[in-house]
Amino acid sequence: MATNYLKIIYSGSYINAQFVATTLEDNNIKCVIRDDFHNSIVAGWVTPGSENSVRVLVAKEDLANALKVIHDTKSNLE
Repeated sequence: MATNYLKIIYSGSYINAQFVATTLEDNNIKCVIRDDFHNSIVAGWVTPGSENSVRVLVAKEDLANALKVIHDTKSNLE
């Protein structure tokens, strides 16, 4: 998936991003987790910003379905 073809569906903590990504993948929706903060630590320098700057991205054509899956999952947890 090209990054200019992706839309952010979640931005927040790493733990929640993992949950969102797992939920999407369980529903056959491919996604990408982008974590600039931890990637910069591994590279040997720390980018300014927050540890809660992890993003989950999906393809544009999957956006509506992904939002529905996340909404339904959230509703079931409440």
